[in-house]
Amino acid sequence: MQKKKEIRAKERIYPKVVILGIGNLLLGDEGIGIHFIQTLDKDYLRRHNAETIDGGLCPEFASLVEDASKLIIVDAIKGGEPPGTTYRLNIDDVTAGLAPANLSLHYANILDSLKLLQKLGKGPQEIVILGIEPRNIDWGLELSAEVQEKLPELKTILSKEI
Repeated sequence: MQKKKEIRAKERIYPKVVILGIGNLLLGDEGIGIHFIQTLDKDYLRRHNAETIDGGLCPEFASLVEDASKLIIVDAIKGGEPPGTTYRLNIDDVTAGLAPANLSLHYANILDSLKLLQKLGKGPQEIVILGIEPRNIDWGLELSAEVQEKLPELKTILSKEI
């Protein structure tokens, strides 16, 4: 059994959680994962033994999540719902084909890396994907109003996951 890094905070033990933000900052709402992790309270994360990784477009993150108990991936998800719809998926939803049909192409590389870690007996025990339905995936550095106004809701969901 592999040993997980843990910290104590007020007599509570917190397993290590890694939050992986992925996306392209140059394509509006496609960059939600990166924009989101940049807004997180680093002190809160540190107290709960959580850390963020800016995964960009093709994250090479495997070595950074080996000792995590939980991996939370944050990205834009095109599920066919109205812009601003929030999603919470388990990795099993994605691998079983239950996820939205247009799930980001980033997941091909991510799933391959996670499968390799599992074969090696390493990696997170739990994997969750959080996302928001994008409105605009076109050239631009800003998030759409629909996505921007859902960031607090996504933070609440993340806090429950941590």
